[in-house]
Amino acid sequence: MDIQAEKLSLLQTILNSNDEGLIMDVKAFLSGRKADWFDELGTEQQKDILESISEADRGETVPHAEVVKLFGKWGLK
Repeated sequence: MDIQAEKLSLLQTILNSNDEGLIMDVKAFLSGRKADWFDELGTEQQKDILESISEADRGETVPHAEVVKLFGKWGLK
């Protein structure tokens, strides 16, 4: 999907509309929309999370049981 083209198309639809209900619905939607928690993270934090997801997708994970053996059930040993 070309996000710039989508934004321009949406903007064109809004600009060409005389439907006050549509305009008010779009305004209400945008003002009520909360930021995604991921977007509020710092660049390094986002990078680390995306890297971790990629590692998990490649199967580069450690089973829970092994982590418990290494660090103990209730914290570091």
